[in-house]
Amino acid sequence: MNRRDALMRVAVLAGATLTMPALADTLEASAARRTLTGKPVFLTADQDATVAELAETILPATKTPGAKAAKVNEIIDVILKDCYVPADQQRFIEGLAQTNKLSQDAYGKAFVQLDPEQRIEIVKKLEADAKRQLEEMKAGRTATTAGAQADAQAPKAATKRYSPFFTILKDLTLTGYFTSEIGATQALEYVAVPGRYDGCVPLKPGQKAWAI
Repeated sequence: MNRRDALMRVAVLAGATLTMPALADTLEASAARRTLTGKPVFLTADQDATVAELAETILPATKTPGAKAAKVNEIIDVILKDCYVPADQQRFIEGLAQTNKLSQDAYGKAFVQLDPEQRIEIVKKLEADAKRQLEEMKAGRTATTAGAQADAQAPKAATKRYSPFFTILKDLTLTGYFTSEIGATQALEYVAVPGRYDGCVPLKPGQKAWAI
């Protein structure tokens, strides 16, 4: 799987609105620019380093390489630039700032300076906060629906819907990793040239899922 294919898959899952040819050209240009300059195309250098460590905390190296080895932060940087609307981009940047605030409040250091155990604790706080936000949004939609049903003449209120920072980060980390060469060929079972289709195949204990 080449870099272009991986970026295209992530972009589609991110909900890109450009036409596929235009999106392919845009993503490829951004990826090439990052490779050529060695610098992020959307994030600052400090933000990029924070994303790399957050992704590695979510998918650390074990028997297989982790998110940093797969350069997931580079994919996230490009996808944020080319596939997310300004409001979501801003929410992501604010989430990175909140991550460092949590780190400073708890340990007196930035996230990238924490040890692995401390990073896990911060990520747990981010995950809990994202879960709380999603529950509040769900409750708000339920209340809006109930109100509209009680008064059929009342205009329907628009409930603000968005993905919390950690939800965006986790989704992009997982998708970026499993569409990378490392994720597809080492963390998953990968067949470069698939043969016949087998609709039902018995799995052995510990069998990896198949890359697609």
